Amino acid sequence: MKISATSALVLNWTDPHIWKSGKAREYFNNLDLSEAEELLEEFSSRENYMHLQSVSNRKFFIRKKCIEYLTENPNGQILFFGAGISPMSIELAEFFPDAKIFDIDKYLMNEKKDLVSDSVANIKFIECDISDTEKLKNELNKNSFEEKEFLGVFEGITYYLKPEHLKNLFMFSKSLNAGITGDFGLKPEIVDSHNRIFGVDVFDKIKNFVQGTEVNFYTPDEFKSLIIESGFKEFNRFKFDAIQTERTGTPQPFEGKEPGWISMFTAK
Repeated sequence: MKISATSALVLNWTDPHIWKSGKAREYFNNLDLSEAEELLEEFSSRENYMHLQSVSNRKFFIRKKCIEYLTENPNGQILFFGAGISPMSIELAEFFPDAKIFDIDKYLMNEKKDLVSDSVANIKFIECDISDTEKLKNELNKNSFEEKEFLGVFEGITYYLKPEHLKNLFMFSKSLNAGITGDFGLKPEIVDSHNRIFGVDVFDKIKNFVQGTEVNFYTPDEFKSLIIESGFKEFNRFKFDAIQTERTGTPQPFEGKEPGWISMFTAK
């Protein structure tokens, strides 16, 4: 399956060792990531290294939180909002066959379903504009979604949603007693100066490559307020120095007070 340049870019920046499932690796190997070649050439070797670390941390954290949830709730439900072509759902579906996994995005879900075929039966692929929560709810109900607790995953999507649309999705999740996890982009002035340029530059290049793309950044307090206003009581933020240390054994290259240009979060 040939995919967009920006989607291919993210997977080019993902450490393949993140994926432990044979089916996830097989799926990943069948993806045509060539569309990212032109965009990748705009990044130096140092930039590519930094983004490899950043995206891999993102995937590592999300995988960990999903596995924690499904270990406690083997029959649970996970909704990936803006799922894209990531292998994450396939990874989880193989290890937790009694779980219900929902990949939701505006595009490519039918193609992703065809590529996965029947190798994992517990994933539902739903093409839907996630900013339309009424339509989203209808599509979920058509696909055996149970209106009960679930884990909502917002990975790589909060930057591109208007705050009011993001809040609606948070409120939709909270209305069903869901927990949520994901990442958000930090306002550049928050990020330590030695790493600030990497976050600014990557989103500038994406905006130049895909005309019309808007990107939203937050301070930690602004994002927390959005979460709390949506009805959640508990918000936790996770920085890249700790995640990098857990993943690799060292915080390098994310050392400092605010070394990453994105933060991970959980809320319930």
